Amino acid sequence: MPVRAVLVLMAVLAAACQDNRPQQLSEEIDRGRRLYAANGCGTCHGMQGRGDGPVAATLNPPPRDFRDAEAFKNGTDPSSIANTLATGLTRDGGQMQSYFHLSDRERYLIARYVISLRESSSPGAGHVPTH
Repeated sequence: MPVRAVLVLMAVLAAACQDNRPQQLSEEIDRGRRLYAANGCGTCHGMQGRGDGPVAATLNPPPRDFRDAEAFKNGTDPSSIANTLATGLTRDGGQMQSYFHLSDRERYLIARYVISLRESSSPGAGHVPTH
């Protein structure tokens, strides 16, 4: 196959992959939202991740507000958040249980949802999803 044909094919494939990214990310966030709800994360953090779940007022320290990047003690990227979900959070008075029963992929999807809550509430980002 001529070099030019290979380059054209690579460009077409790259464009096709990039066109699917927003949809794939949206699907990941939706799956993460469902896992977040199914595993009771909203009980403490609230469904919008504001730290205002039904039991939040009884917890000391209060649950993290995911809109605040400073609240992420172990890092703000998906891998760091997924790792915190795997190990739990007990230092500094934290009381979050571990979610070791979830797969790495499931913890990653929850992390993507948590990040989407922060991203959607940043200045100029529109409204927080109410799924």
